[in-house]
Amino acid sequence: MRILIIAVERSGGYQLTKWLSWEIGYKPIHEPIMTPQSIEGENILAKYLVGEIKDNKDIDLTNWDKIIGLVRMDTYNSAISQTRALERKKWHEPYEVSNQWIHNNMELINKNQKVIESNNNYLRSIKEIQLFTTYDGIYHTKEDIQRIKDYIGIKNTKYEYLLDNKNRLRKKNKLI
Repeated sequence: MRILIIAVERSGGYQLTKWLSWEIGYKPIHEPIMTPQSIEGENILAKYLVGEIKDNKDIDLTNWDKIIGLVRMDTYNSAISQTRALERKKWHEPYEVSNQWIHNNMELINKNQKVIESNNNYLRSIKEIQLFTTYDGIYHTKEDIQRIKDYIGIKNTKYEYLLDNKNRLRKKNKLI
């Protein structure tokens, strides 16, 4: 089986890909256009960012057995995460922000928020997506974890701790 996740930036797609690939034993392919990797073969789980799909019309979405869409409803905090990641050029490491940092970067945060909102809307327009999930439904309420397990056919899990909110990248109670 071939599984595709299309995620909006800073929506937890890296961790979701890691968790799901570990649970089902598939090869994870993270952002195959940016990290030039082949998506050929079976038993793969690839994660694309929405921008990779938008910018590359050669991607054949009919070539996947299962497609999951992932957005983050809280576009403001997603934009903070995006702004901080762009500044640090570090995408998968814990980070901290202060109220002062947010204040100093508000213009860029607002700009990134508009891009993220646009990408959320674009993702929702992709008709080939069979299951839509949210950061909030995976990492906060946990209701989307069961939906994903049902969709993929996972009965028992070993690695759900990867989706625990304590593993999130932003450390809320610390200052930079």
